[in-house]
Amino acid sequence: MNSPLVDLFLDAVKVDAVSLHEGPVVRFLRKALAGLPIDIREDGTAALVGGESGNILCIPRSFDPARPAFALLAHMDTPRSTANVRPVLDGSRISSDGTTVLGVDNRAGFSVLLHTLAEHVRKGLPGNFIVVFTVAEELGMYGAKHLDLSPYNVKTCFVFDCSKRPGTFIQSAVGSSLYTATFIGKTSHAGVAPEKGINAIKIAAHALSAVPVGRLSPTMTSNFGIISGGEATNVVPDRCTVEGEVREFDQRLTDGHVAMLRETFSRVAGDQGGSLTFASHVDFPPFVLDPASDAFRLTTETLKSVGLSPNPISYLGGSDANMLNAQGIPAVNLGVGAQNPHGNDEFILLEDLAKTAEIAEAIIERSTR
Repeated sequence: MNSPLVDLFLDAVKVDAVSLHEGPVVRFLRKALAGLPIDIREDGTAALVGGESGNILCIPRSFDPARPAFALLAHMDTPRSTANVRPVLDGSRISSDGTTVLGVDNRAGFSVLLHTLAEHVRKGLPGNFIVVFTVAEELGMYGAKHLDLSPYNVKTCFVFDCSKRPGTFIQSAVGSSLYTATFIGKTSHAGVAPEKGINAIKIAAHALSAVPVGRLSPTMTSNFGIISGGEATNVVPDRCTVEGEVREFDQRLTDGHVAMLRETFSRVAGDQGGSLTFASHVDFPPFVLDPASDAFRLTTETLKSVGLSPNPISYLGGSDANMLNAQGIPAVNLGVGAQNPHGNDEFILLEDLAKTAEIAEAIIERSTR
């Protein structure tokens, strides 16, 4: 016989809810919490991001906004569809049958928090906390970006979304800046009068070859992700657009590299007889948790209390924790053991699922102090 948490997880992964289409998983969680003394509130994020649902905030009736509180978070979307998933429980782990993604990112964190919340409230245990399920994390932390926790006196957030095993947590994470560079040339008939045209794709090729790409340092990466341009093979193209990103732990270094890209692309475009339009923005900011901070201390003490050795790491990916830290609310992304995320071979160990639930309950218990 499976544990209630395992059964909940097995049901949750079958709920197909990709980014901006979280409606089915919202209905799932409402059903799971029906009849319990919990206020379930949906914010206005759906209208801002064009999705089916906003963020869902679960507020135990015993919650007191006059007292400092914790927030525990997981996201509701999966990066790929789980419509045809067939979970396989094989001794010590849960995986899919290999034909689809399992959905462990982030059905693991989602299931743990949903189960822990329900059990804690059902037992009438104390705790000054809220549980938040966010939307569209996989698209760029859209839900967390628009999440307003100011009415709830939240002092620390714990995000259950790191793929590392329990005990590991993200102390520092990169930020990401996105850019769109459009190289502008001049159209002409490619067969009759190619010399009258200026080939924007050729300009882009020269420009991209003039700048470094890939891992630029131990802390910075740069990538050209999407290239598009041209209308037909017999037309010299006058537009070529490149979309890319830069990741770094220091926003100043990211800004400097993006500025270098703009300058180099513009110079090369001019040398080739063309021009450039360039736009960039911060997709998500970096963060670093001070080891002397309350959030860091609370995390290490909680992990030790459930028999784990705290393992703070630096990470080259983003999460809702990036957006929350940017809002001035210390946020820690905790390892839940969602291994090989986004692939058909992803899995989670049963012991990691259970241990993550222990961590969640231990955090809630600390919210009473």
